[in-house]
Amino acid sequence: MADGAAASGEISSKPERSFTPPRREALRTEIRTVEAVPSGLDGLYHDTIGAWRSRRKCSKSLWQRALELEVACRELETLHEREFRPLLRQQRERIKRLGDRWAEGVPAALPILVEAARRTLRLRAYPTQIMGALAISQGSLVEMATGEGKTLTISLAAAAAGWSGKPCHVITANDYLAQRDASDYQAFYQLCGVKVASVRADMNPIERRETYLADVVYCTGKELVADYLRDQIALGPYADANRRAMIFLLGRNYTAQGSVLRGLHTAIVDEVDNQLIDEAATPLIISRQTENEAMKTACIGADRCAAGLLPGEHYDVDERHKEITINDAGRELIGQWCEDKEGLLKAREWVTDLVQQSLQARHFFLRDKQYVMMDGKVVIVDEFTGRLMPGRSWRLGLHQAVEAKEEADVSEPSETLARLSFQNFYRYFNHLAGISGTARESWREFWRIYGISLIQVPHYKPNIRKDFPLRLFYKDDDRWHAVVDEIEAEHRLGRPILVGTRSVASSERLGQVLNARGMVFTILNAVRHEQEAEIVRRAGDLQTITIATNMAGRGTDIRLGQGVANRGGLHVILTEGHESARIDRQLKGRAARQGSPGSSTMFVAYSDELIQRFLGPIRKRLLRFWLQNRLPGGLLLLRWGFGMAQRKAEKKGQRQRFLLLKQDQEISKNLIGAKAKASISS
Repeated sequence: MADGAAASGEISSKPERSFTPPRREALRTEIRTVEAVPSGLDGLYHDTIGAWRSRRKCSKSLWQRALELEVACRELETLHEREFRPLLRQQRERIKRLGDRWAEGVPAALPILVEAARRTLRLRAYPTQIMGALAISQGSLVEMATGEGKTLTISLAAAAAGWSGKPCHVITANDYLAQRDASDYQAFYQLCGVKVASVRADMNPIERRETYLADVVYCTGKELVADYLRDQIALGPYADANRRAMIFLLGRNYTAQGSVLRGLHTAIVDEVDNQLIDEAATPLIISRQTENEAMKTACIGADRCAAGLLPGEHYDVDERHKEITINDAGRELIGQWCEDKEGLLKAREWVTDLVQQSLQARHFFLRDKQYVMMDGKVVIVDEFTGRLMPGRSWRLGLHQAVEAKEEADVSEPSETLARLSFQNFYRYFNHLAGISGTARESWREFWRIYGISLIQVPHYKPNIRKDFPLRLFYKDDDRWHAVVDEIEAEHRLGRPILVGTRSVASSERLGQVLNARGMVFTILNAVRHEQEAEIVRRAGDLQTITIATNMAGRGTDIRLGQGVANRGGLHVILTEGHESARIDRQLKGRAARQGSPGSSTMFVAYSDELIQRFLGPIRKRLLRFWLQNRLPGGLLLLRWGFGMAQRKAEKKGQRQRFLLLKQDQEISKNLIGAKAKASISS
């Protein structure tokens, strides 16, 4: 699959933390070791009621502590630079001596760090940001509302972590944000005596090695995991930390040419729900292409064979689970097709598997939804963010099947060199914390898998966004007409409008309708992403219409233009519900930031993919009958069906992530056993 990255050093012993949930330590693992992790799913279901009570108590105590520290911050404002810098050095040396236990020194150091930010960035941290920094330093999942200043909150905790001398990685959503945040906060880190750097996708190994030497490194999760996997390949037999320790004790040397990371210790994850939930089940694979002309020819042939099969007659389609089942009639037709073929295409069972992949590609992998075509190549689109993922490919021949369907050049099959899921990787860190505006829906999963508890930071200013009731429709065309009518109505009021769509195709379709009505708009999707940050920044200007997929500029503020607040602020329109209520809430959160006015409306239709996939055949038939005959309560029934389908989708995703974790544990145990046998025999 794609690139992504991480570290090749030993993990230090666990720091003692007074605020850490008691069950967290049992979930921590050392690199390449899974013995400390519960072996089955039962071990993952901890006392969530106890966690909930603990979180409420900790939130209250942290808020009181933040208010006390805020008073101390104001007392430092009058200090002369000659008095302030020695205090800064004193706190830096104190945390450096604590080492692994650096979190213990954060409460005393925070007033100094807050004042350093005020003097260099002209940003005065609010009590809410101080509370967030405290929670991050103590290894918690922080929910802070959109627009409340998460970037400053992260930097306060990251600077303290950088003082410890242990590697600190700040994980961002994309390369642009990593480079922007490291650059914008350079002066703050410099005053604190912390070296900061950012990793970009276009860096070579030498540049990466130098960058990772910094105290605080901003990077994407993809780059970090990929670098970690490449380091494991480069280290070879010395990838095992125990073996390296033994060689060191014996006074021998070993070479680690090509490795770039200096270790893993502290990770602060921005938009943590995207990284640890949405991307959790995505395995990142380091692979190399192997020349196999026969395989490419077979994929093209299988696509032609699949074109002759009919749904319902030769195969069955399971929309809910996205599965294709070829029946006896289909197998017989495939067998007849193979009779006059040569080479690999004569192998009937093998061709049947390839045909099944081709049918999967035809039914469930749609252009401008799961992927786009760029320069004649298939480029995957991230389902949750709407961003392009160049360099990634689907596994097990599926990518080649999609290429054959599009009549593009079929790429060479790849050989896997290393594989690791994001979910398993983040469990390697001694100190894991994260921050997001939408985390509470998944707090149980964060607790069960990563052992981090949720701390909700209150709003600095009250949230006055108005969320209008769901707009419900039976026919898809009626829904889109209503969307356009609402855009026109709000546009006449002079309000800026952000329209969220689930796919590239939907955004382009809506753009054509608005264009026909003579309305000026901007589209932000995986195809038109070059000026994302600038488009999002201007999305709050008077009478601006922005159509966006889920990418919608996470991490970039939508600031209201002059006079917009008096007209009601930004209006967000969700044209379709997502498989997680958390993603819907995240998009709604683009409006009414920092106490500004704003509103949102969500549209739901019976034909939505969410309802068709997850509601179930009996309930769908009942709902369709009620809506077709316009029986009383039909729209209320549709509202109920939408909610049920969304809950089922969330539970399915959660089960998949738990099963992946269990699978990773079994694979790791088998690898450990194999390595142990190999070392004994040698």
